[in-house]
Amino acid sequence: IPGGIEARPDSAGSVLPGSRCAVSFAGYTGSRPMNIVMFSSNYPPHPGGLEVMARNVAEGLARRHSVGVVSTAFREAPSTRVENGADVHRVRGWHGTEGWGVPYPVPVDPRLRAILRSFPRPDIVLTHGALYATTLAAVWFARRWDAPLVLVEHVGFVPYGSAALRALQTAAWRLLGDRAVGRCRAVVTYNARVESWLRERFPLGRVRFIGNGVDHGRFVPRPATEKAGLRARFGLPAEVPVALFVGRDTGKKNLASVLAIPRDGFHLAVCGSERELPPDVTNLGVLPYDRMPDLYAAVDVMIHASVGEGFPLAVQEALASGLPLAVLWDEGYRTQLSRETVAACDGLGELGGALRTLLRDDGRRAELSALGRAWAVSHWAWTSTIERYEELFSELVRGDADGTAA
Repeated sequence: IPGGIEARPDSAGSVLPGSRCAVSFAGYTGSRPMNIVMFSSNYPPHPGGLEVMARNVAEGLARRHSVGVVSTAFREAPSTRVENGADVHRVRGWHGTEGWGVPYPVPVDPRLRAILRSFPRPDIVLTHGALYATTLAAVWFARRWDAPLVLVEHVGFVPYGSAALRALQTAAWRLLGDRAVGRCRAVVTYNARVESWLRERFPLGRVRFIGNGVDHGRFVPRPATEKAGLRARFGLPAEVPVALFVGRDTGKKNLASVLAIPRDGFHLAVCGSERELPPDVTNLGVLPYDRMPDLYAAVDVMIHASVGEGFPLAVQEALASGLPLAVLWDEGYRTQLSRETVAACDGLGELGGALRTLLRDDGRRAELSALGRAWAVSHWAWTSTIERYEELFSELVRGDADGTAA
């Protein structure tokens, strides 16, 4: 299916005890396609996992339903066009917080109200992130049509290192987030920590866990014979092990801790943002998403040091590619991933040792490569993710029709 939506049936495989991302669903059985309008603060080509996830959900739903997307234009002119079945409207937005490492666009396009009025009556309004300005628009739009509003909450409360950012986030949840959640018929998340936080803060039984998928055909282990050519294309050294860091330029990604690991015996490559880096680090900047499968195949290990994440698509895609990972473990990952599938670390100080062990132990890298690929194929598929959303939406629409909606 165009746009990276995995179209094959789910593969059989063992399931992590208690996991809700294990695979086999009946799929949408509604009598008619639904009209779905999605709001996302950013959308590709803006870099980030939220953006890719939003696109994959929109395009997956568009296979059987009418889907409109409202987002902001980033370093491009506002536009309206059909992308793999979804009608995507990118409106003019203010992106002034990008330089602070906090992407928080604010729509400032006078055409936004006209765009919203152009949509047919929605069966479902779907929005990403309780604190975003686009969710305020989604709340207004859902109320105008008395349509069920579904929120995907990606991160909950992020433990930023900055006290000022934490205070600002606390105020934002009280002023914006609590009110947005109060308007929702359902709240979706894909991280056990975020799910627990939401259930404690909003004990109304409306929280649903729907894990994200991965495209097993695009993100796949590649023959070792391809590595030299791929490294040359990315400007990476040919004769030394290469570790990869993927992430935006924001404090919660903990790039500073990764840069502090002595780089004797390996080379570090970094992508995900335009930033200044030490001269002995390969700075790949922002890569087009279509190049990420090649990048994963070009390196030897990936290091993931972030805190306050949902469950990063980069981790899922790297594992599907057979790339061994050293991961700063978050207990919120436990319903999506077995800890034994990665080199899991309980603190930032452990990452350097885990990375060095992987780089010098060919057998351990091969073991984690096989475990990661098998886990990805057995547990993650976009078809299953889309079916879970369809089941939820169908339930809400039926509830509206017979008067039993929560």
